Amino acid sequence: MDIGGKAAVVSGGASGIGRATVLALVGRGAKVVVADVDEDGGRSTAEMAEEVDGVAMFCRCDVTKTEELASVFGLATERFGRLDIAFNNAGIGGEDLFAADPGDWRRVVDIDLVAVIDATRLAVREMRRAGRAGAIVNTASLIGLWPMPDAPVYAAAKAGVVNFTRSLGYLAEESGIRVNAICPELVDTPMALALGEEQLGELRRSGGILTPRDIAAGVIELIEDDSRFGAVMQVTSSGGPEYVTV
Repeated sequence: MDIGGKAAVVSGGASGIGRATVLALVGRGAKVVVADVDEDGGRSTAEMAEEVDGVAMFCRCDVTKTEELASVFGLATERFGRLDIAFNNAGIGGEDLFAADPGDWRRVVDIDLVAVIDATRLAVREMRRAGRAGAIVNTASLIGLWPMPDAPVYAAAKAGVVNFTRSLGYLAEESGIRVNAICPELVDTPMALALGEEQLGELRRSGGILTPRDIAAGVIELIEDDSRFGAVMQVTSSGGPEYVTV
């Protein structure tokens, strides 16, 4: 897909991977709706895009609310006349299942898995309605491919995203809509602050942590490569981007 002139929605666009991807998209000529619950961060991302002559607008969105997600995708069509790209990136971290408040683990599932399913459904609906081919990328995690005893619910949610995405490969042939997933290793985003400054600093010095731009580059590759559908890309600090069979 040639990104120039296309319209995109990026959830979790207020910071980190989402912000880096918004900037990468506008840098290639896309128009972007930045969706996030963080209004200050989301508006800041849109302003950063405009500073490099990009076209972006912010829309507050709680991805756990179907009506708000639907409004975001509808807004892209209303303002830009089309919807071609969806990057379902919003997510939160997980904690020890047995130490956390029981309500916390359900929120992890709601944001990291259920909302991705809902956003994919709504994006496909909007693209089909317009009879338009499209590209959808879902953020999973390297932990979606391997066990994570410290955060088993997070691992389960991300594994769900991986297999959900792989199961939608048929859409490419049916309607020209390609759905892929990206599985990053640890990324230097606000979520990584939980590690503490000392450990985070050491990872930065050693190159053992990815940057948001590393992941944005992978997302762009998945969008642009028309041969990829139902694909899973892992990105690690040691190996870079690689396609995996799981």
